[in-house]
Amino acid sequence: MNSLRTLLQNADPLRHEAPRLDAERDRVRQTILGSTPVERLTRSVHPRLRLAAVLAVVVAGVVALGYQMWVHGTPPVLAAVRFEVRLAEDRPIPGLVVAQVADSGRVIYLHPEIVVSNDDIAQSWVLQDDPTRFGVSVQFLPSGTERMRQATASHVGRPVAILIDGAVVIAPVVRSPIGDSAVISGNFTRAEAERIAEGIGRR
Repeated sequence: MNSLRTLLQNADPLRHEAPRLDAERDRVRQTILGSTPVERLTRSVHPRLRLAAVLAVVVAGVVALGYQMWVHGTPPVLAAVRFEVRLAEDRPIPGLVVAQVADSGRVIYLHPEIVVSNDDIAQSWVLQDDPTRFGVSVQFLPSGTERMRQATASHVGRPVAILIDGAVVIAPVVRSPIGDSAVISGNFTRAEAERIAEGIGRR
């Protein structure tokens, strides 16, 4: 009686074919399995078309930067310290964000829109309030000055918040429309004020 091994060998339909070389086996395997879709796509795209695609991506980036410069007049600011001015309220209103003013228990409610940011700063420098307290003075570009004036003209008698790195450091009540400058007066040391003044400006 034949063994199971013999029966299986006799049932192999390819048992009479000559052994194939490794290279031939690889060719058959590629024919059966095919290449991946990415490989097929890469092979099918002409080198000039690949170059055109790369150039299109580069041009898109240049156009985006050009649009930024056309809208703001300058490239986007890469700042070490994030600066924002937002309108605020003393009472809760739906859609506003609750925030606490630093070094106080005062709670205000921020409007989501940013009036001016680092992109709108022309220059900034350290101010000395007294021998141990320092602040930062900020001067705005013309576009930022106009937005500040328009936003605060209709906000007299209500607070405006100045945020440094997302935290409200001061929220004075608007007494008259704010123009081309603002003062960040806080209980800063000289080193803290210098870090803010240097960090919020243009690089």
